[in-house]
Amino acid sequence: MPKIHIPVIGYTQGGRQMMTTAMSAVDLVSMVTKPKAWDPATTSEHGNRARDTPHMLGIVNYLETVPKYVIGCAVVYLTSKEASFEPTTVPNVTTENDAAQFGVLSIDIGARFDIGDGQHRIGAYEKIVQSRDEDDPLIQNLRSAGQPLIIVIEDDPKSRAQDFADLQRNVKPPTASLGQSMDRRQPINNELSDLFTTVPLLVDRVEYSKDNPGKLSAKLFSFKTIRYVSGLLLVGNGYRSPATMDKAVNACFEGEANAEKARKTLKDFWTTLGELVRFADVIDEDVPVPELREATYLTSAGVLYAIAYAVHQTIQTYDITTPGAVRALDDVSFDRAPKDGNGDLVLPVTAEHTIFAGTLINAQNGKLEAGRTAWEGAGMVLYKHIKETLATD
Repeated sequence: MPKIHIPVIGYTQGGRQMMTTAMSAVDLVSMVTKPKAWDPATTSEHGNRARDTPHMLGIVNYLETVPKYVIGCAVVYLTSKEASFEPTTVPNVTTENDAAQFGVLSIDIGARFDIGDGQHRIGAYEKIVQSRDEDDPLIQNLRSAGQPLIIVIEDDPKSRAQDFADLQRNVKPPTASLGQSMDRRQPINNELSDLFTTVPLLVDRVEYSKDNPGKLSAKLFSFKTIRYVSGLLLVGNGYRSPATMDKAVNACFEGEANAEKARKTLKDFWTTLGELVRFADVIDEDVPVPELREATYLTSAGVLYAIAYAVHQTIQTYDITTPGAVRALDDVSFDRAPKDGNGDLVLPVTAEHTIFAGTLINAQNGKLEAGRTAWEGAGMVLYKHIKETLATD
């Protein structure tokens, strides 16, 4: 049977022949079979998880808008009847004691790759190829660019499915804080990083590796929390998906006039927040961060969301500066609900104990509530307090 031949680097894992290579994205699209739905009862075919169309379209947008893109390896399969690996000798290259071997993968014409991992990446290529003309610049770019592949010779469909499960188990995704702080294509991430060297409250007090600083951590907030708080401050709470909110927040930095306004709002907010009594004690090093965390709700993400929401509502409604809105909260007690002589919370928690009773704080058990409804309710309570403060000034 006629064959096509692809240069590869061969190696083995778990006793199986594997190869790594790269193919033109356009050519790859024509050589893969459409993934079928995973069905554990089927023994003759390898299935895949359902395709997430929004995720795939996000990759399409990434390829269309980012010139210096990077796409990781896809894992694809062929059977031992369809393909074979032949090592080759390369002059002046010694590989006898190496795990890798140069070689050629010979594939039957008409054989198709079965996608193990990477269906959304390959689906994005397919979407672009099908929607654009051959002379389109992006098509030409994809035709000359390489999509890295790991090709596995595996006959058993169930083993292919097991590989997918193993790949997901053995990959640790970054925390949201780490991933966001490294993503410098989004203007908000760059702007915040600049603040971390100038705003006293944030200098050396931002946690990047975790989304929630530990009880004894000297870090006040995670990058993820600061980013969302800053987004609420700039655009409010009207966006229900992270993608749409990100788009709105980043749009605040389009055009120099808008960017300067957004930067000033952020700097004023975080600077003035640091002037609130409890935070000021930390900045002055009179109170360590763990002690602040133990005594108050101020390091809780929900409380910070509520503050940002209240301040956003205030500056949108009243002729007042961001510092003025934040300072109107200076007489709010953010102390935790009190405990009795045995160290147990005094229950039920009431408004006399904390302003957040019944919103962020569960009145019956005294625990912090998670979720949007809780912090939005708390934000409205703070907004009402700001309005009352402004009315009496």
